[in-house]
Amino acid sequence: MSEIPSQPALPSPPFYAVEGVYNLRDVGGYAVSPTTSVRRNFIYRSAHLSSITPTGAQSLVDDLGVSYIYDFRSEVEIARYPLVDIPGTTCCHVPVFKDQDASPANLALRYKDYAADDGSAGFIRAYKDILGSGAKFAYKVVFEHIRDQPTEPLLFHCTAGKDRTGVFAALVLRLAGVVDNEVIGKEYELTEAGLKGLREDFIQKLLQHPSVAGDRDAALRMTSAKAAAIIGTLEWLDEEYGSKRSRRTLLQKGLGFI
Repeated sequence: MSEIPSQPALPSPPFYAVEGVYNLRDVGGYAVSPTTSVRRNFIYRSAHLSSITPTGAQSLVDDLGVSYIYDFRSEVEIARYPLVDIPGTTCCHVPVFKDQDASPANLALRYKDYAADDGSAGFIRAYKDILGSGAKFAYKVVFEHIRDQPTEPLLFHCTAGKDRTGVFAALVLRLAGVVDNEVIGKEYELTEAGLKGLREDFIQKLLQHPSVAGDRDAALRMTSAKAAAIIGTLEWLDEEYGSKRSRRTLLQKGLGFI
């Protein structure tokens, strides 16, 4: 089992302390109207689970009630951080990119604009590709669970729980009726806190790459989770599929639901 740095104390909710898991939080609780909000204790997000301890695995099932786990990682990433058996759960491998390493460091190197200015242009390009690759398979599978198994809490994750996971969480909130991009942006930014300790691993990998050339400021931008990145992606979705409230168009054309 992989060793990871000690986990910082984070506010709960939305974060939950599960031993060996980073960036684990509830996607629910955000306001849809003055009287309603996104359901809590049903949809969770996190970084990879490869370092979860037996105590953490028991907590995931007994305390959070998670019964299904959806893994967005590629085969390459799973080879590095293998799947683990968590008794009481069903693990479903639904890769956004089947063969590509899309961990934060590798995704950042593929989209060099990450390192410029605040990095949002590179993130938006990457997130468009994530939507193009993952929406009609990986994401659709999880949305079908949400639709068809409302009594079975689920957790979805990628390597860091930042990019593929962040894009999917934004879609969940938008389709649940959260139309304020700023609210979704703030949820996305929570990853900055959720990855403290683990983020340094990605930064060190980037610093060793010739194109980064030891530029720590660039590496920090390339591994950031700033609201502008997901807000820009949502604005593109609004242009592509209509207004913020046109959920049917997004479901039909973007996610392949008839």
